[in-house]
Amino acid sequence: MPQKTDSRFVIGILLLAFTISINAQKKTDELRNLIQYVDPMIGTAKMGHTYPGATVPFGSVQLSPETDTIAYSLNGKYNGEVYKYCAGYQHEDKTIVGFSHTHFSGTGHSDLGDFLIMPTTGKLQLNPGTASKPLSGYRSSFSHSSEKAEPAYYSVLLEDHNIKAELTATTRVGMHQYTFPKSDDAHIILDLTSGIYNYDKKNVWTFVRVENDTLITGYRQTNGWARTRTVYFAMSFSKPIKSYGQAAQEKSVYRGFWGRFDQTKNFPEMAGQNLKLFFDFDTKEGEKIKIR
Repeated sequence: MPQKTDSRFVIGILLLAFTISINAQKKTDELRNLIQYVDPMIGTAKMGHTYPGATVPFGSVQLSPETDTIAYSLNGKYNGEVYKYCAGYQHEDKTIVGFSHTHFSGTGHSDLGDFLIMPTTGKLQLNPGTASKPLSGYRSSFSHSSEKAEPAYYSVLLEDHNIKAELTATTRVGMHQYTFPKSDDAHIILDLTSGIYNYDKKNVWTFVRVENDTLITGYRQTNGWARTRTVYFAMSFSKPIKSYGQAAQEKSVYRGFWGRFDQTKNFPEMAGQNLKLFFDFDTKEGEKIKIR
């Protein structure tokens, strides 16, 4: 015979579940209210060594802007200015070089800055240029008035390219959204040479494979904070790539069979110590390209 269920027991479970749900919603609302009091810009000036970008507690991804690429050495000697960029960002700077995926915060130690991405329009440039002449490279001027930084979210207008950049992150994934103007020459730059506290031969090896017209994979191996540190990635575009390529590299003694091909344009495997890649698109006014 079927067992009879005590209706009081069922009602008790439902009431308990309802109470837990209400309490969870209250805690969520309380956390949302507290967000307004968090200022990720604190410590981004002088020697604070913090970054304003998007991350979550205990996240392995810290998606944040780099405001300059200072050389480790100057005239053959250590350049003290490089130490200001332990976290990649200085509030006094007026340009952004790009957005990379790994950062230290408040450590007083310099490293990381892996997988720098920069959206651009117009003439393709694969060098970052200089702060005094931003148009000489892919970097862009910006204003703090267009910046917004809050927990797990960052946005800014890249003025020289008229592109709005928005960043957010989960525990293991950094997500970009770039709103482009109408352009027949829209680019996404992926600079695997760039990094924080860069010095000669810090990059041990970098590799990228174009899997299809929206997915690329690869890794970067560096010698720095850890003697051998290898970070792998998979990068997915929301829009099919029109064409792609890399900056020409120095010729090596042994090139292998791949040396027969032009590897600067639409060659699906790219490897070397210093890779600078580009991915081309046609964009409509206000079109959004998402990367994760």
